[in-house]
Amino acid sequence: MNSYLLRRLAPFFVFSVLVEFGFMALQLYQNAANVDFSFLTMVKTGGVLLLTTSVSFLFVMQPYVFYLLILPRRRQNSRLDKIITTTAFFVFAFSTLCEEAASQIFWEEFASSFNFIVVDYIIFTHQVLSNLEHAYPVIKILLGILAAAVVFTLLAYRWLFTAIEAPKFNRRLFQSVIYGLVCILAYLNINVAQIEIAPDSYNNEIAKEGTYSLFSSLHKNEIDYDKFYLTQPCEKNLEILQNIFAGKNVTFTEPKKDITRQINSFRPEKRANVIIVIMRGISAAYLEKSHAGYMPNLQKLAEQSLYFPNAYATGRNSARAIEAIDFSLPPLPGLPILSLPGSKNLHGLGGIFKSKGYDNKWIYGGYGYFDNMNAFLGGNGFRVVDRTAWADGEITFANAWGAADEDTFAKVIKEADKSYASGKPFLTLLLTISNHRPYTYPSGKVSLTGGREGGVQYADYAIGEFLRRAESKPWFDNTIFVFVADHTAGAAGDEEIDLEGHHIPWIIYAPKLVKARRIDMPVSQLDVLPTLLGLLNFDYESRFYGQDALSPDYESRFFVSNFQKIGYVKNGAGVILKPVRDYAVLPAGTQPTHVQTLLDEAVAFYQSASHWKHFLKK
Repeated sequence: MNSYLLRRLAPFFVFSVLVEFGFMALQLYQNAANVDFSFLTMVKTGGVLLLTTSVSFLFVMQPYVFYLLILPRRRQNSRLDKIITTTAFFVFAFSTLCEEAASQIFWEEFASSFNFIVVDYIIFTHQVLSNLEHAYPVIKILLGILAAAVVFTLLAYRWLFTAIEAPKFNRRLFQSVIYGLVCILAYLNINVAQIEIAPDSYNNEIAKEGTYSLFSSLHKNEIDYDKFYLTQPCEKNLEILQNIFAGKNVTFTEPKKDITRQINSFRPEKRANVIIVIMRGISAAYLEKSHAGYMPNLQKLAEQSLYFPNAYATGRNSARAIEAIDFSLPPLPGLPILSLPGSKNLHGLGGIFKSKGYDNKWIYGGYGYFDNMNAFLGGNGFRVVDRTAWADGEITFANAWGAADEDTFAKVIKEADKSYASGKPFLTLLLTISNHRPYTYPSGKVSLTGGREGGVQYADYAIGEFLRRAESKPWFDNTIFVFVADHTAGAAGDEEIDLEGHHIPWIIYAPKLVKARRIDMPVSQLDVLPTLLGLLNFDYESRFYGQDALSPDYESRFFVSNFQKIGYVKNGAGVILKPVRDYAVLPAGTQPTHVQTLLDEAVAFYQSASHWKHFLKK
């Protein structure tokens, strides 16, 4: 490849590198408390950023390389060439700066470079754009980027053209083929997910160029566990899991095949109604004394309930919570099963309650096609009652994501009344919305206006009003209310998987049915379903990885994930399984006495669960 092509591409590349390293400097400054600034780690961080920037640049510049291929030699540096090249640089500069602005917004929400979460944000453009419009001065930001792109284009203009004569067409064709082969080799051999810089997640994320991360997420969002993670013989996995799940009320259906087992309560079933409220973005800390006043209603409710203050979410988004609560499945790497093929007609929450004669409803104040929630829950035993099924007048306030929590709870009560009138017990599953950026909600309800703290206050207010109204209903005394967060308010941290970033509250409230008490041992979001079934004294077939947290056989442990890294924690220590068949120990820098036992159990859980398409099918 001669100096002509390199010279024509050089201004674009230099601009790209300068912008990316400028953004890296910004992230280092904003996250200084969590970044590893040691010399070797910073060299690796910069090196990986340069590598991912270069790979992204190779692909982005393909149209311009094709233009240089077909540009006649006599038209080099002509007026037409200058117009096209200058326009190309302006578009490149504007797009690059827009990508950095989007990356900054994504960082504020997830403390991460683009990952598979952004796939849904691209698909559901309307909600995302409306959300951004409420939360940020979008027009001003775009005008600023436009002005900056013009300035950079003017500064770069003299460097965009070269006096070096373009080679003949056949030579340019040969160079273009070489360029294409380099792109193919980069695609096949460079995977930033497998390049480990340091145990610190911030350095790893800062090193990922945004466009590269975005397209990597679009293409590689489902990960083959057996190919990338530690494995062991299936027989060993089965033996470990059956020993963990064994109990006096457990009978394995096929002891030498899988973990399918029959759970027998030996007590009469309770035909109680169930309302499961998945609370968006509520950290466990909000219910502690140190945060007095954040959520007074929920704090009071916890004192009157069966309260698990040390529950742990499996992931960092609502889809993970639905997966954990509905199917008691560990958080496998890649997308949650909601978005994967083969995720209908599975054995889980909806199917079990439907077989008991319950009227199952999924109620959501937004549009449930986001995250594929409607198709998933509708295909697994629930009747969908999302915003599209609500009558006129049932929404008094809404933003881009959906109706305010008060409206959602009002709809829940209305649907509960209908089920009760029909003489059927009911199961209602719902996800709150208001405690989500842009944090807008009806005025005059709480003291704060906007922002995350205001969103938390309003979410608490809406829960208090919901229970106050529910108490007057004839079905209240025979209803179990489950309040569990989907994830924390912020799941970032200075470790590969920050456990505090998964620390959520779990409350079971039923004054006439469930004794109030506080259970401080760590529990998992996976345990919500088995614990609920235990409280109802249901006899049922279990294919679940969670356990009844109230059972005398229960042993405290929980599961967490951070995109491609999946963790297992037990008795204060844990392991993180990583791609390329590697692992790390939690807490970082310590060596638990029984690391091999932890590792064997973690692999048994995750490797076995990765075959969910087979054992969860009805």
